[in-house]
Amino acid sequence: MSFMDKIKGYFGAEGSYRGYSHAFSEGPNGGHLFHIGGIDDGFQRGLDLHHPIDGKRIPAAYASVMANARAVSQCKPHHKRMLPSGEWVNVDDSAVARIIRNPNSYETWAQYIVNAVAQLLFDGESFSLATRDDRGQVASIHRLSSRTCSPYVVEGELFYSVSTGNPFLPEDMQYMAPARDVLHLRVHTPRHNLVGESPIKAASLAAGINVSLSHSQAAFFTQMSRPSGVLSTDAVLNKEQLVSLREAWQQQSTRMNQGMIPILSGGLKFQQMSISSQDAELMDAQRFSVEEIARCFGVPLPIIGDMTNSTLNNVEQLISFWLSVSLSSLLENIEQSMGRLFSLPPNEKIDFDVTGLLRADFQTRIDGLTKAVQGGLYTVNEARAKENLHAVENGDVPYLQAQMVQLGTMPASNQPQANVDVEDEVELAFDRETFRKALRQ
Repeated sequence: MSFMDKIKGYFGAEGSYRGYSHAFSEGPNGGHLFHIGGIDDGFQRGLDLHHPIDGKRIPAAYASVMANARAVSQCKPHHKRMLPSGEWVNVDDSAVARIIRNPNSYETWAQYIVNAVAQLLFDGESFSLATRDDRGQVASIHRLSSRTCSPYVVEGELFYSVSTGNPFLPEDMQYMAPARDVLHLRVHTPRHNLVGESPIKAASLAAGINVSLSHSQAAFFTQMSRPSGVLSTDAVLNKEQLVSLREAWQQQSTRMNQGMIPILSGGLKFQQMSISSQDAELMDAQRFSVEEIARCFGVPLPIIGDMTNSTLNNVEQLISFWLSVSLSSLLENIEQSMGRLFSLPPNEKIDFDVTGLLRADFQTRIDGLTKAVQGGLYTVNEARAKENLHAVENGDVPYLQAQMVQLGTMPASNQPQANVDVEDEVELAFDRETFRKALRQ
């Protein structure tokens, strides 16, 4: 039995239920679609699974995926270690820090992570193979195609089948890699604990509507396009007059002469064509499908360019909402998966800095830092470091304004002075006189 046969047998025996019916396409000589029942097996008939919806070709799905991927690439990761005092400090000389700076010989970290997250959301999972040095530490990580890497469980141990798919790896590479050498990112796993599914599956109906409407509009504008307006008159025109009028109008209103003012005579009137109610309903349906797709990916509509009911006055609140509902979960998924790849101990972690996403709102950011310094939360140098400014002298001490007092108490300056003893007054006057003489000398 071949390796792929074992994989198929592991995920479901022939004739077992595989969910809803799928559309299978015939082999290379065909191309026809066959609807297979829920317990039928298309492989028995030489059929391959046909994917009618590809998120990469749907603008709303592509925008949602790339918005998440670009946002993750803006969050700089840090390897942190907790000191005995409980303080978290950055570690710059570890294998994790080296991978974050340079994951491999042909990609930067931003290039690597944006493609890994895009693959994760498009396919539901993303695979990366780690190579190790002589000390057993991770030396580089390489992205693999989802089609060339599959999980496989042997006697309770997890392995991954790794084969050719990356031009920077050996062409004849095909072996079983242990789970400790594979960074397997996955989102929702409804079918199997190790098989992730893209959110586009949940938005398949909305995506299908979006694609159908796009095809309908493309066919309409290429084959059944309507004119922008019509010329009308009560007079009866013969064929020669119609041809002459059409030619004269086109000379004044098309191509290089677009925008010139044609002169109408003989009772001619120009009537502009407006959008019909049916066209308006089609636009609303397509907009609704975009909302459904963005909702399944957890992306607010303004993030993917739909500014219908939004403004630019609440950018930070919008991004904070995005972080709280979906993006933070994605970052946490990546952090913990990378921590498992590097076998980090409990007092170490990988942390993505999300402040880079909020740097657009300058006024709100400065007001927050100012209040943090005045409230003793940040020192002056810590606040300046947030803005990439150099440290200043005496800026490492936290300050707190002193006008806040406990209820029921009175500041010392307002309290009545106690009676001073006469001997103390004499001694104080003697000291003052001695001090004045010293100054005169």
